[in-house]
Amino acid sequence: MPAELSHRRALIWSFAERYASFMVTVASTLVLSRLLTPAQVGVYSLCASLGTIATILRDFGVSEYLIQERELTRAKIRTAFGVALVVAWSLGTVIYLSREALASYFAEPGVASVLAVTALQFFILPLSSPAFALMNREMAFRRIFALQTVCNITQAATSLTLAWRGFGTMSLAWGPIASVAMQTLLLCWMRPRESLVLPAFSEARSVLRFGSVYMSARLIETLAQNIHDPIIAKRFDFASVGLFSRAFGMVEMFRSNVSDAIVRVATPAFAAEHRAGRPLAQAFGQATANFVSLSWPFFGFVALCAPEIVQVMFGPQWLPAAPLAALLALAALPGGLYELVPQMLSATGHVHKRLRVALWVSPVHIVAILAASSLGGLRWMAMAFAVSHLVALAVCVAQLRAALKVDVLRLYAPCGLSAALAICSVAAQAGTTFAGRALALPAWLVASLALGAGVAAWVATGRALGHPAYRELSTLVRPLIARGGRDAGGH
Repeated sequence: MPAELSHRRALIWSFAERYASFMVTVASTLVLSRLLTPAQVGVYSLCASLGTIATILRDFGVSEYLIQERELTRAKIRTAFGVALVVAWSLGTVIYLSREALASYFAEPGVASVLAVTALQFFILPLSSPAFALMNREMAFRRIFALQTVCNITQAATSLTLAWRGFGTMSLAWGPIASVAMQTLLLCWMRPRESLVLPAFSEARSVLRFGSVYMSARLIETLAQNIHDPIIAKRFDFASVGLFSRAFGMVEMFRSNVSDAIVRVATPAFAAEHRAGRPLAQAFGQATANFVSLSWPFFGFVALCAPEIVQVMFGPQWLPAAPLAALLALAALPGGLYELVPQMLSATGHVHKRLRVALWVSPVHIVAILAASSLGGLRWMAMAFAVSHLVALAVCVAQLRAALKVDVLRLYAPCGLSAALAICSVAAQAGTTFAGRALALPAWLVASLALGAGVAAWVATGRALGHPAYRELSTLVRPLIARGGRDAGGH
């Protein structure tokens, strides 16, 4: 099968998995936001941030190592499994033993209870993470779609049931444990044959050399990305953590439902192109242009319709999160231009350059967040993200140029059409939003009309400009329409 067709099919299934997850998440969030208070969500958000940082240590770059390794042998797979077990089980023990100290530091007993449950993930996840990484390397996204959809439904059902029965914050803590347990059970059946191995350490030098550098970069990146939660918890209160978390989550919806789908395919795809010795500048430029054509209209939608989105998704008690979401969405615009840079650096073996990016960008972000928190408001903290994204863009471009040995113009020339496409889409959204508010339409109708206008303008402009993202979309949709017509004719 040609590489382009293989990548396209992988992307279809990756998007299918992300959108199935999105539908489950939205449905559960609509209910959970009305069963839980901002303070309860804030406690879980803080623990989730701490757990996310520890998760980077847990994986230790094992997944990325298995995806990018040119000559993957059985011994290397066994070693990756062994390293994953040792690191994860050690971290699980540390989290469990430190839970009371962290609860005391934040003056919130609930932190200890949530972290005790969170520690379970670190004992279960390494049993399946190497097998999951091999499925990604093989771009077996159809199987991943089935696996992740079942796991997401399991998590949502567990959290909803417990929240309904009054478990509060703990309902959010037990949901991921149920998901991880389900993933491990399913992978015992679905996993690639070569992943059925016992742990070993014969290739430890190779795994640790790559993993230590990759893990250091990801740890620094993730620490910076999640530093706002503990700072807000200490500087303000847990209700503020919950509000900022909801606002941040609205912007992160793009990452979890679009960006992750693209990144999941981009990493093994870039690695495959690199192993085949093909030039990568064009692949990166086109992938980034397509990414920008989707991300900028989305962030424009969130910035314009934040009050309506909050009202519909979370309820009136969360309305103070709306201005924060609008600021975070505007701050995220430069991110579309460098989102795929870390994946390209890792896929081509330039993990030291990825570490260099993290060492430059993360301190700037942390200082900006600390400075903003001292000014006394959550809006200042939201605006601090703009500084971080601009610095990240400059540093990422410099490192990518050095890795691929091409100039900026060649890398980003395809993004010109994407900017025009985004401007037209956002202009249509803005006109519809302001008209809807002037007519005092319901929040759900204003948001729906704005979204519809933005999509219609995107399609019309993409077709007029001949944008590659529009052509890709047409290529994906046309067979589905034809199949639907045949099915209708058959009935």
